[in-house]
Amino acid sequence: MATTTDTVHPDALDVLGDTVDAMADGRAPQQVLLLTGAPGAGKSTALDQLGRMLGERGVRVYRVVADEIGRRRPFGLMTSLLGLEEHYPPLAETPDVVMEAVEKRCAEGPVALCADDVHHADADSLALLGRLTGAVRDLPLSLVLARRALPVRETLEALAARPDVRTIEVAGLGPDGLEQLVLARLGAPPGSGLRALLAVTDGNPFHAGVLLDDLERQGRLEVADGVVVVRGGDHDVPTSVQASVRAHLALLEPGARDLLRLLAVWGRPSGVEQLAAVGGTSALGLVGAVESAVSAGIAVWTADDELAFRHDLFRDVVLADLAPPLRKLLHEACAAQLRATGGIATQILQHDTDAAEPIPPAEALRIAGSDLAHAPAQAADVLAAAAARCGAGPEADAIALARAGALAAAGQIAEAERVARERLGAHGDPAARYDLTRVALHAMVSSAHVDAALATIDDHLAGDPPQAQRTTLGHLRRWVEVLAGRGPVDRAVPPGRPGTRTGAALVPAAMDLFLAARCESALELAVEARDAREAGNSPAWADGATAPIWPAWFALYARGPEAARTLSLEARRRAQERGHGWLGPLHLFVAGEIDRVAGRWDDALAELDTGLESAALTGSGWLSRGTAGVLQMRIRRGELDGLEAAQERWRLRGLPEQFGLPVTALTTILLAEAHGRHESVTDLARESWTTALGGGRLLWALIAGPDVARVALDADDRALLRQVATDTAAVPAEEAVALAPAVDLVAAMADADPARAAAAATTYENRGHVAGALGAWEEAAVAAATSGDGEQARTCARRCTDLAASLGAAGTVRRLTARLRAQDVRLGVSGSRRRPASGWESLTPTERQIAELVGQGLTSPQIGAQLFVSPRTVQTHISHSLRKLGLRSRVELATTVARHRT
Repeated sequence: MATTTDTVHPDALDVLGDTVDAMADGRAPQQVLLLTGAPGAGKSTALDQLGRMLGERGVRVYRVVADEIGRRRPFGLMTSLLGLEEHYPPLAETPDVVMEAVEKRCAEGPVALCADDVHHADADSLALLGRLTGAVRDLPLSLVLARRALPVRETLEALAARPDVRTIEVAGLGPDGLEQLVLARLGAPPGSGLRALLAVTDGNPFHAGVLLDDLERQGRLEVADGVVVVRGGDHDVPTSVQASVRAHLALLEPGARDLLRLLAVWGRPSGVEQLAAVGGTSALGLVGAVESAVSAGIAVWTADDELAFRHDLFRDVVLADLAPPLRKLLHEACAAQLRATGGIATQILQHDTDAAEPIPPAEALRIAGSDLAHAPAQAADVLAAAAARCGAGPEADAIALARAGALAAAGQIAEAERVARERLGAHGDPAARYDLTRVALHAMVSSAHVDAALATIDDHLAGDPPQAQRTTLGHLRRWVEVLAGRGPVDRAVPPGRPGTRTGAALVPAAMDLFLAARCESALELAVEARDAREAGNSPAWADGATAPIWPAWFALYARGPEAARTLSLEARRRAQERGHGWLGPLHLFVAGEIDRVAGRWDDALAELDTGLESAALTGSGWLSRGTAGVLQMRIRRGELDGLEAAQERWRLRGLPEQFGLPVTALTTILLAEAHGRHESVTDLARESWTTALGGGRLLWALIAGPDVARVALDADDRALLRQVATDTAAVPAEEAVALAPAVDLVAAMADADPARAAAAATTYENRGHVAGALGAWEEAAVAAATSGDGEQARTCARRCTDLAASLGAAGTVRRLTARLRAQDVRLGVSGSRRRPASGWESLTPTERQIAELVGQGLTSPQIGAQLFVSPRTVQTHISHSLRKLGLRSRVELATTVARHRT
């Protein structure tokens, strides 16, 4: 779905009527509207009108307006929007609490969350809005957001670029709208002279209103011959909204102007008592000034009995005209009042910053590291302000390092790299430069910028660093090479006794052993690496940062899916507790592979899809395994529509094959095979096979050997089949228990030995490798048919089709049927019970379990905590369930669950 951008006048929102109707009843393919426009163009009017339209259709509407100082309240926009208790410092569970609140409100019916001026929103609330954008697919939820194009907020730019967000440019009033504005205000339409004057506003409704204010105050408007005319010439008419506002403000008494200056600097709506305290006067002393500002239409009372500017443009002009020394004085007074009344540190720091006070670097670092430990995006903002004030020196190095680390933790990998590199361009302490280099390298490696990472490491090594740094960078360099599949596998174990080796040294060594099919030995090293890293309490970017990921994957092939699942659940639980969200996609790719092997393909697809979605947010570039896993399961299920385009999109991205395992090349091979193009891909099969095994990646023979052998067999490429059989037989498979049956299976395929293939299938099943057994029973059936034993072929085929039914592998059944038909063996109608494609019986065990928990009223975070999966994964499972059941929301899902209980 492509991103759409529309231009709409705020007086003509009826063109969105169909969209609003669809949003109200949950039919909308896009339930997120992002309104963008210049100050005064009518965004707030449009937002209010859309809210009213939704409310008239039975949607419960929640609305909030962000303000500048509110940007310093972590999660402030979202907690205000939902009426939640604010916590400072923010709690680790705040994002989940927000998601729970949204889901609970949606359980009572359709909800619209409307937020105005989101360009002022705090960074962590913007991140939550991104999460909610993904949640609208299974909640009766709409988001309507309004923003100015400037200042640019990267999170909002990314939101606007999403295909599931409809962006709308609010272009101001059209001629008819301006006429209605004058008619409603003055009881008659504008004459030609007034039309000409209003034309200079470009339809900006706020500017038009201020212009009319000026003309009315001057007594220059009158109704004549049924239209509003302007007396006198137009030489005294202000030509800009700023000039109009200044003319308006000039009429106020000095006390009212002072009050407005104080309100502008305070930065958000305020009670009169609070403003009086800041100004060092009494609330009673401000009564006249308040009444004057409100009567003039510049200030208004909010629903919470606080004083606010009627429009941001009034505040903009007041601030622009405030002399810097006076602005500094007022910001200092605001900061002092917040300190005296227990204000939050981030807002005090902001007033200090605006007062041009130097921010104590130690205080900025303390706030970021303690108060904002669970609000990394906000921490990065605080540190950015500190960086702009602290000059150059050791303190600047510390702030840049902390800021880059916070950005990395917030999933803003590219920005983390930019900050680290920018500081590296300055002359600094060698130790600080090393740490900044490590953060930059963490970002480069996470983004799969392999060449840049290797060049950076080599440049640092060329500078003759201390031995400890040289050693660590050497380990990191090896890890980058292993990740990118460069060079041969190294099977050497790092020297030293267990318990004394670092995570940085052990992770690449463990992965090399794994790629060499020594999975059990690799598992032992991976566990040691994980424990060493945790014992060292290393930063998120140091000492083998991915160490927690690999034990579960290695255990999958060393001990089978159940042992791997236990390790995977524990690793994800630890990641949740420690807030290591950037590892989420990698954990999910491993979890998806475990479920694929175990035959839980719906669960596997949910985890891989969620992992790919999360990776798009974190900027991870190591997507080959997740992408290939999804596409290959779709191929085996026979769901071929759009897969070639998806594979081409992957190719154009130019990302590397992780660990040198040619999984996406195998996807291309399987897709061509599914389309009957066997001979066209044997060269690719041979090349990828030779490259992987030639580099010592013997694991590939056990993973892909049966598939490549089948392609060679069906293409009658005997040379390739012999090569695959010979290479696979040479793999020492005793440490890869779950994959070891591949050796016998490939040999059976080369010799057309049905008994050996069937034995391999049984071994796969006994070891929990359901996906392997599926392919093995297929080959046993084909081998039997080739040897002329039709009855045995049909018996093995039934075992294959039974497994295929449980996996939904319709593509495998079609391929088996065609291969047997070529041997004059016809399959009868299978008596196996197939899971239907829709309805209650189509739900997988996990989908049914999650549906039951939804029926009990649990939210996605609560379900995720119970099952040790991410809330996003829960959402994906729910989306699949809704699609299968033909439902539109969790409310309907809960009702369906209750009906099936009775």
